[in-house]
Amino acid sequence: MPAVAQPDSDIYRACRYLASQARLRMGLTATPIYNYGSEFYHVVNPLIPDCLSGYDEFLREWCIGSPGEKPMLRDAEQFGTYLRREGIMLRRTRAEVGRELPALAKIPHEIESDSAAPARITGDAVALAKTILAANEAYRGEKMRAAGEFDQLVRQATGVAKAPYVAEFVRLLVESGQQVMLFGWHREVYGIWQEKLADFNPVMYTGSESPKEKQAAKDAFIAGESRVMLISLRAGAGMDGLQHVCSTVVFGELDWLPGVHEQCIGRVHRDGQALPVQAFFLISDEGSDPIVSDVLGVKREQIEGVRNPGEHLIERRDIGENQLRQLAQRFLKDHGQALPSPAVMPLRRQQEFELT
Repeated sequence: MPAVAQPDSDIYRACRYLASQARLRMGLTATPIYNYGSEFYHVVNPLIPDCLSGYDEFLREWCIGSPGEKPMLRDAEQFGTYLRREGIMLRRTRAEVGRELPALAKIPHEIESDSAAPARITGDAVALAKTILAANEAYRGEKMRAAGEFDQLVRQATGVAKAPYVAEFVRLLVESGQQVMLFGWHREVYGIWQEKLADFNPVMYTGSESPKEKQAAKDAFIAGESRVMLISLRAGAGMDGLQHVCSTVVFGELDWLPGVHEQCIGRVHRDGQALPVQAFFLISDEGSDPIVSDVLGVKREQIEGVRNPGEHLIERRDIGENQLRQLAQRFLKDHGQALPSPAVMPLRRQQEFELT
């Protein structure tokens, strides 16, 4: 369902076409959106065209945002109530359908990191950060390229910096008798984990393995031949069976999207799980982790307010700026670099944003 929420994607266009040819349409998902609440429009519209009016009207009625930011739901609980009242959405909990799962505990844990890893990228990262924050609007393509490279560079450095400490944390869990799914993203980080946890015969389940290799890794983990599975944050769709041998997941690296973490936890917190599930989020106080974890709070509020009105699971934190701009600003500040002068948006562009 999250891929449908991208209006420029081929999947969204295909869904609109298929829906237009069908007499009966229904969307089923546990994770309707990955990001900010404005994506709900593109999930709902193929199923019930124009039930939220046009996209511009939807933004004016339900969303808030500043120039350069993704629109957010102004009041997620009120929007969720509207969807139910109009018969657009039907929400059923596991308790209501008699399929409750054991308890799930999400545990953020601050962890140490090696400051030498971020120091090795300082020169390149400073240049990219300054490009992202530059006031000149004439080089938007260059800024987009710089943003992607900066995100990759800083998040990888953050993962490498805390990787040895993540491995030690996982070791403690395994030595206490647990089998652990350890989620990450970067190959360099996986390499450190493999070395530090070699005596537990870690198996890999990422985008680099063939289907045959992934099946072998899964079989070894279920059989107990491996005590640790190193798995990509974006891998494992449709995977089943791990819930019978594992109830502990560890996020050694973070994703920008809260729905990704939810789906990762769902690899073991699903039908057939007999034990309470623990999900540890290992967070460093340096690098990208502070910004990413804060943004996750904002995005999480968007989906929970719609799905579970009345359950205030997280305090709303409006970050007010583009997430990568925040990360760039923090990075320059931490490294004693002057921040570029803020860009001044032309009045015409401000008016265009206000109209949409």
